[in-house]
Amino acid sequence: MYQASKWQDKLVLFLKIFLPILVYQFANYSASFIDTMMTGQYGTVDLAGVSMATSLWNPFFSLLTGIVSALIPIIGQHLGRGNDRQVREELQHFIYLALILSLVLLLIVLFGAIPVLGWLRLDEPVFQVAKSYLYYICLGILPLMLFSVFRSFFDALGLTRLSMYLMLLLVPFNSFFNYLLIYGKMGLPAMGGAGAGLGTSLAYWLLLVIVLLVMVYHPKVRSHKVWQRLPFQPRLIKDGLALGLPIGLQVFAEVAIFAVVGLYMSQFSAQVIASHQAAMNFATLLYAFPAGVSMTLPIVISYEIGAKRPKDVRQYIRIGRLVAFGFAGVTLTFLYFFRSKVAVLYGNDPDFIQLTSHFLSYALLFQLADAYTAPIQGILRGFKDTTVPFFLGIISYWGMTFPVAFLLEATTNLGPVSYWLGLISGIFVCGMLLDMRLQKIVKRRLKHEV
Repeated sequence: MYQASKWQDKLVLFLKIFLPILVYQFANYSASFIDTMMTGQYGTVDLAGVSMATSLWNPFFSLLTGIVSALIPIIGQHLGRGNDRQVREELQHFIYLALILSLVLLLIVLFGAIPVLGWLRLDEPVFQVAKSYLYYICLGILPLMLFSVFRSFFDALGLTRLSMYLMLLLVPFNSFFNYLLIYGKMGLPAMGGAGAGLGTSLAYWLLLVIVLLVMVYHPKVRSHKVWQRLPFQPRLIKDGLALGLPIGLQVFAEVAIFAVVGLYMSQFSAQVIASHQAAMNFATLLYAFPAGVSMTLPIVISYEIGAKRPKDVRQYIRIGRLVAFGFAGVTLTFLYFFRSKVAVLYGNDPDFIQLTSHFLSYALLFQLADAYTAPIQGILRGFKDTTVPFFLGIISYWGMTFPVAFLLEATTNLGPVSYWLGLISGIFVCGMLLDMRLQKIVKRRLKHEV
């Protein structure tokens, strides 16, 4: 990360950081995309089971990875001030935090998520696939959490291209293990949806090994002497949680609402469950664009705040929001013309393809809502403003989604589509509330504190 003087130079710098993050985000979402697509090709029942399992897994996984993402603005501001020792201290304490959170997530899955599956009254084959998927995905919790910390560290250093290359490795790793385990190749038994969970876990372990080698040998990482042991300070764990927990809870509130909608789909047929999961999975893949902008903004904004350059902060805010809407125009166009071809990626049954295409038509509105809301979330995190946005997210997502969905389901014949429209309304309302919060923060912080 470095200072860019002209507006054009800032746009170039923003894109240099953003594009690797975008590729990284695609690779990150590819784990779920590959699991869903390959399982769908294996069978509709297995796809429905994986859908139920991921509806329970994703919120808690997102909660904990959201917590450790607080490392980005923390280190960004230390770098802006030239405090190298504090950079090393923060990273080491976030590693400790990741170990604690790994245990927490394991207990949540084993003693929370899996029992919940039994309460949903799923068809027995669907239930068995979902339960097995969760058991196997637990094996990948530790490497996933540690990688999330190291990736945040790389991003804060401006090494987003490195994060991109590392995450790109996940695609062939996950595809290879899934191919062997889902379909039973090279003498292995065909595990179906359960194999997707085991394949993903194995891919994360292999990725962590490579990341640790990078931490030891990469010259820019090595220069920070990250392995030079420093005294343990509980205060740093507490401070990291104080900043990261609202981020994690905000992400949890967003992801959980999608997960609960996914669980509500259990009242419909396995065909509807599978089509909903396929369409939502691809919509999530396209979310990589606004999510990439949202992840880039804390890096550049926290750096400029630490360097006390309010004019630069304002310019990066405008650049980030314009980039988000620019890419939204591209994804909207693609999805409008090719949604039926996208549906074929997940299955071959004509009824499944038609229903999935129908769901994807509503994903167009998701693209607009996310392009509006996601950048604001990233901007506020760059200001280390996380607590109030968390509460605004709770109010908007949970206060709008289900009331709108239940009303539409009761008064129209939209059926499962009602829940999609409820989600879209929640995202738009969240964006409006966060926008008001942003105007207040910018007016106060850039005038008095920077």
